[in-house]
Amino acid sequence: MKLKLLIAFLFSLITVAAAQAAPKAYVAEFGSDDVAVIDTASNKVIKHIPIAKGAHGVVITPDGSRVFVSSDESSVISVINAETDSIASTIPTGKAPHGLAVSQDGAFVYAAIFGDNQILQIDTRTLKVAKTLEAPQPHNLAISRDNKTLFVAAQQPGKTGIDEIDVASGKEVTFIATDTVPRSVNLSPAGDVLTSTQYDHSTLQIYSTNPLKQMTTVTVGDSPHHTIFTPDGKLVLVCSQQTNDVSLIDAKAWKVIAKVPVGQKPHWIAPSSDSKYAYVTDEASGQVSVLDLEDKKVDETIQVGNAPRKIAIQAGNVTEAEEKETNGKTVTVLMQGPPQRFMPATLTIEAGTTVEWINNGTKVHTVTGEHASWDSGSLEPGEKFSHRFDQKGTFAYYCVPHQQMGMVGTIIVN
Repeated sequence: MKLKLLIAFLFSLITVAAAQAAPKAYVAEFGSDDVAVIDTASNKVIKHIPIAKGAHGVVITPDGSRVFVSSDESSVISVINAETDSIASTIPTGKAPHGLAVSQDGAFVYAAIFGDNQILQIDTRTLKVAKTLEAPQPHNLAISRDNKTLFVAAQQPGKTGIDEIDVASGKEVTFIATDTVPRSVNLSPAGDVLTSTQYDHSTLQIYSTNPLKQMTTVTVGDSPHHTIFTPDGKLVLVCSQQTNDVSLIDAKAWKVIAKVPVGQKPHWIAPSSDSKYAYVTDEASGQVSVLDLEDKKVDETIQVGNAPRKIAIQAGNVTEAEEKETNGKTVTVLMQGPPQRFMPATLTIEAGTTVEWINNGTKVHTVTGEHASWDSGSLEPGEKFSHRFDQKGTFAYYCVPHQQMGMVGTIIVN
């Protein structure tokens, strides 16, 4: 009896520890054919998982146990065991799988098979295709809370729009044509509102779902890409790829309440379960920006890999920024001139140190990591930019306007 009680007690401790573990974020990196795994407790990359070429969509089952990643150039979906962060299985899909969606109960993953004009319903238990539905070049999609209706961003020439499909019958219920190709679709937590973005439009389209009908539009930034509700339903987040920002939209008034600058060409957004933070992939900067949605600012950036696109985060609350592991050190680099230069040009620091660049000159400068791995944007005289270096290595950077004049620098992280 004592042994049984001891085992039960130890099991309960393990269960509590697991429940308190920080959620992980999974980033599909198109340029490096892998998935970067971020520990949100430290906001550090803890692993890179190689996958098939053409990393595209990514979703996580509601229990956080498995991650599904589509590869459009390899026509497969990789299934990752989130406990070991290793590939557990690979599912053949047909030509060019794009976006993924997971049902509320976690029973099915839906895959948009762009090249075959199909949507696959995949049983998450058996990892077998349970049903095949027809759709005109589906790109991204959303599944209703009752698992009965799909909303699809259809990109077939001559039939671009929002396609509403009954899952049971596979029949099209409603089709609303759009001016240009729709890029992403997302349902509100209650399932009564659908938001969508379009290529070459600067507005967010908002639809009621019962019946499917456009309600209004909201002007955001240029070339909006991903749209998503926060889990509490209070905000809609939209990343814009030309203005390099994320719009925060009040989901009742349908008004933009803030625009938060991020890295270059933001692609996808993953809000935390408590709606306090959002992780944004900055494709051209090779980083993930961590947005504090309450303070409406970027708390920090995380260097990941080459061309990060889709991102998904496990359920659970993200640790507040001030509680994250750091050595607490900040060092300063000055931007001066003439001659235009970084002072010091070479800096050696410990991992976890934040470097703050201050434009102490009279010209506009940038702090741009090699291969655009991070970027400050234009800094006017007196303005500052900070970046924390968590990974060991040597990081070269430069000032875009003055690189040819020798304004380059190096950070060595031990």
